[in-house]
Amino acid sequence: MDQALNNRQRIVAAMSVLGDGEEAAALAHFMCESDASAHATLVGRYARENDRELAMKRMVKNLISLDSFSSLAEIHPAWILEKLKDEPPRVIGIILRFLPSSHVRYILKNLSPIICKQVPNMVESFSVHPDVLDTIRRKFEGNFLPMRISRLIGNPGFENLYYLKEPELEELFVELGLTELAIALSEMSPNVLKIIYNRLDIKEAKKLKARVDALPPEVAPEFVRQAKATFMKLESERMGSKQFLKTIGLGAFADAMDEDTVDLMRLILQRLDPKDGYKLKRFVDERRIRHNFVSSEQRRDMVLSAVRFLAQEGRVDRAWLGEFEDGGDNIENKSAESDPWEEETKTLHQLA
Repeated sequence: MDQALNNRQRIVAAMSVLGDGEEAAALAHFMCESDASAHATLVGRYARENDRELAMKRMVKNLISLDSFSSLAEIHPAWILEKLKDEPPRVIGIILRFLPSSHVRYILKNLSPIICKQVPNMVESFSVHPDVLDTIRRKFEGNFLPMRISRLIGNPGFENLYYLKEPELEELFVELGLTELAIALSEMSPNVLKIIYNRLDIKEAKKLKARVDALPPEVAPEFVRQAKATFMKLESERMGSKQFLKTIGLGAFADAMDEDTVDLMRLILQRLDPKDGYKLKRFVDERRIRHNFVSSEQRRDMVLSAVRFLAQEGRVDRAWLGEFEDGGDNIENKSAESDPWEEETKTLHQLA
């Protein structure tokens, strides 16, 4: 299953096949290259369905049903708080209905006391007509990119990194920071290494030393130059050791982003604390105007390697190893005898 196919492409293909059958492929001539390729792939797949009309109607219904899912719970509450500050208290009370308790606590704690006193209680919010609630929710969600999260993907890729929750992303950035710093220090003398180790907490220093010792004898020069550039830029900034490593990791992660990952970047920003989000955005903006020794594709491979390492250690979801726990909604039927249409519908929630 091509994970790059998106909701819009699927629904256009399904509607085309529903109306024109195999002739639907002709629409590709009126599309841009990427959409035309996706359209041809999907039409070829959908047109082979035995009960094509029923299958296409079910596909369209399932895709549309995704829009009723509120993804606000996947967004860092600080971003939601910023948008709520522009809303009247009654709307704030309604939006709080759609948030998990941890988000609600964060928002009420950080709203001004005056506004908090004016927010209606939950009973009053429930008295609003459901159609009005839905309209208000959808309008507010329009401030953000939809966060379509699925645990059904057997082999998640770089485009699915926004599935990682904020603590998991922080683990990733620290891990990238350790690797980046180890590469930057790979040509340093033992005395310089000792100075760097002394700057870090004992736990982080031990991790860094192990990482330096584990580096291959020959590290590609372009990686060393890029890592040194990131390190030298941050070395003079005063921050704790974990924050220092995380910031270096944010810089390394930014090097994996390019013009093809704009939406992914926005989705990840929505996951992060704004302080980290603004740093990441700054690094990405800087990357656009400077020479980069390492390609974004090489960086993406490094990022995915770090995610898999964290998954092996149990620090992020083991789905990143292509594994699922038995039971629950995390099981994907990979039987060779499974219905191709079922395989298609099982991936709906991966769309973003």
